[in-house]
Amino acid sequence: MRQFIAQEEPDSKGCLCIEGKNFRYFRSILRVSAGDMIDVRLPSGKLTSMTVASVDSEKKRLILQIAGDGNSFSENQSGKSSSDFPEFWLLQLIPMPARLELIIRQAVECGVNTVVPVHGEFCQKSALESARKKASQSERWERIITEARQQSGSPVETKVLEPLSLKEAVELFNKKTEGIADDEKTKAVLYERTDETKSIFSVTGRKKKIKAALLVSGAEGGISPSEIDFLKENGVAPVHFETNILRCETASLYGTAVLQTLILEKEKWQLNE
Repeated sequence: MRQFIAQEEPDSKGCLCIEGKNFRYFRSILRVSAGDMIDVRLPSGKLTSMTVASVDSEKKRLILQIAGDGNSFSENQSGKSSSDFPEFWLLQLIPMPARLELIIRQAVECGVNTVVPVHGEFCQKSALESARKKASQSERWERIITEARQQSGSPVETKVLEPLSLKEAVELFNKKTEGIADDEKTKAVLYERTDETKSIFSVTGRKKKIKAALLVSGAEGGISPSEIDFLKENGVAPVHFETNILRCETASLYGTAVLQTLILEKEKWQLNE
C-alpha cells in the first residue's frame, strides 16, 4: 500500500498544496490525475484518504483534499497500527555506505523504530567517516526513510541516529526502554560462530507480550569476540542461523524479519503448544 508522507497538516479547508519534488513524485511515480485517491500519512501519524482536487502542470502544483467525512485511520495492510508493534531497535555495525543505505531502507520497510549505526572493532574507517558525514547532513537518510515509508506504507516513523559506540548504543536502548520490564524485552546479536549461541526462537521467551526488541547485526567483518562478550554481559543473546553465509545487508534483514515474526505471531504459536 503506497502512501504519501505529508510534512504538514491540511489547512482549515482540508487541503494540502503539493509542489517541487513532491509534485514530480505524484506525477512521475504515482502518475495521478485529478479525481484520483491517495492515502496520506499526516505528521500526527494518522493515515487519511485524500482526493487529487486539481493539477496545475504549468505551475507544477497539485492540490489534495480530504475525502468523504475526513475520518482518519492508522493501519497498514495487515490491519495493525504502529502501537501494535514492539519498540524495535536495530544496532547495525557500520558497513560500506551503499550497504548501510540498503540496510536503512529495508529496516524502514520492516517497521523498525530506531536504527543506530555502530562503529565496531571490525568496521572500516572510511565507512565510519561516511556514516558520520551523512548523519551530520541527514538529508539523504531522511529521503531514504521517506521513500521507503511511502513505498511500503509503514505506519512507523523510523529514526536513524548518529553513529555511536556499541556501549553507547546499548545504554541508550536501555535508557529509552527503562519503563518496560526485563521479561517484556528481547535482545539478540547475530553471530557467525556457533559456540555458546541460542536459537532465535528461544530468545523471544514464552511468558509475556514482548514490548521492546533489540537486534545487533555485524558489518562486513562481523563482530569481534570482545564485543560479543560485552553484549552477553548486558543480556544480549548471541544467535546463530543454521543457514548459508549471509552478507551483512542480508543478515540484518533476515534477522529483523525472523525476530519480528516470532514476536508478532507469539500469541498464535503459544495457543498451539
